[in-house]
This record gives sequence, C-alpha cells and structure tokens, in this order.
Amino acid sequence: MTLTTHAAIGAAIGSAVGNPILGFVLGAVSHFLIDMIPHGDNQLSDLFRIHKKRRKLAVAYVMVDGVVAMYMIMAVFLARTDATHIVFVAAISGSILPDLLVGLSEIFRWKVLKKFCKLHFFFHDFFSRKYGDVKLQHALIGQAIFIAILLKHI
Repeated sequence: MTLTTHAAIGAAIGSAVGNPILGFVLGAVSHFLIDMIPHGDNQLSDLFRIHKKRRKLAVAYVMVDGVVAMYMIMAVFLARTDATHIVFVAAISGSILPDLLVGLSEIFRWKVLKKFCKLHFFFHDFFSRKYGDVKLQHALIGQAIFIAILLKHI
C-alpha cells in the first residue's frame, strides 16, 4: 500500500479510538494487515530489493507518495478543530512506521532491521505471491478512491 493509504487508515484509527497508545499499536498492526492485500507494487519492489534495478523509479514512487501523505495529513489536521491531534499523530506514526523501518534498513543495513524486513515482506507478499498481484495503476486508483471515502468520514 502507499504511505498515503496507511496514513489515512491511521487517521481513521486515531479518530475512532481516542487513545494515543492504542492508536499507535492499532496503526502498526493495521499496516501489516492492510499490506496483505495485493496492491500492485511487487514488481517494482522486486526490481529494487532483489535485482537492484530501476532504483530511481522506486525512489521517485516513494518520494511522491511521501509528499502526498504529508499533505493529506496536514489537511486532516487543519480540518479537525478538537484536541485529538496527539491521537492522530500516534496512530499515523504507527501506521507508517513499518515502511520507515524498511527504508532505514535499506540505508543502514542494520541486522536487527533485516529481521524486521523479513517479517514485513512476509505480510506484504502473503497473498500476492500465492495468487498474483494486481496492476499498479488499478491499485493506485482503488487506493485513491478508498482514501477519499475514508477521509470524508473522519
């Protein structure tokens, strides 16, 4: 899933639970569960992680996604008038932390993160390796629609 999708789900979790610790934990758990849905990035991920090719495309994809996620998060904060910002921060942080740790592992190659990456990609690839992935364009359109619906209800 895109960071934007994970962040939107984290925002929805924060809105629903009202507790920053519970929001963080549920956000992190949601990341792994949502990543199990085939979402079109296996080929790009394999080219980057395994074959060490198309790195510029993968980096561009992640950068654009990260910026869109930041703008979406800022929009959610600006739209909220109550004092639940800490809950949103905690839940969104938990929901995007696994992808941050994967990125840090790619940069620093820490052994403890290598084990985490195996866990992350176990969930990420769970169904798509068994049953096939969807086209990235279709996944991005579906996620954009899902995000719009989700944000409307936050």
